[in-house]
Amino acid sequence: MNQYNTLHKMNYEEEQDEDTNLDTNWIQDFETIDQNYIPFYNEDVNEIKVTSMYVDNENNIETIKEEMLLLKQENMVTKEELIDVIKKNSFKDQKRYTILSLLKYNVDLETTHVKHYLKSPVPHDFLVVVKNIDNIPLKKTISMFQDLNSLFILFYEKKAPTNGSNHQTTKKIYISNNKTKKKQLKVL
Repeated sequence: MNQYNTLHKMNYEEEQDEDTNLDTNWIQDFETIDQNYIPFYNEDVNEIKVTSMYVDNENNIETIKEEMLLLKQENMVTKEELIDVIKKNSFKDQKRYTILSLLKYNVDLETTHVKHYLKSPVPHDFLVVVKNIDNIPLKKTISMFQDLNSLFILFYEKKAPTNGSNHQTTKKIYISNNKTKKKQLKVL
């Protein structure tokens, strides 16, 4: 009986050793394969490209300026950040500009829809007009599309009053795209 207990104890210890020595190679294999898919995971937006376009009094695009804005809050351009960018960019070459339009481009595709998006001719609403100067929420973006997220600010040269009056007028401007690749604005 003593010999039986010793043999049983040895078998039990061998089983315990086998249990603690599980094959974990599959975890390493999964992590290696998963590395290939990291660019397709949605991530928080921590920075956004700001493109400022300057239009003169004759409705010609004078300059286009790009800069990166590091966000204080993930997935959000705060009202304060937006006001700072507008104030900083409202003067250029000793001319004063006023904001004409503000657009947000946020690629918010889900990982499962990338293949369909690439093959489908159906347009997506990534470009949105921002109507108020307020917090601008951003949706999480697939890692490989992060650099496409942008804010577009269209500035229009502010006219100096001609008759000594401080009264300002606002013109409605429409952007057209001619086949000659010349970008021009039409005033109505």
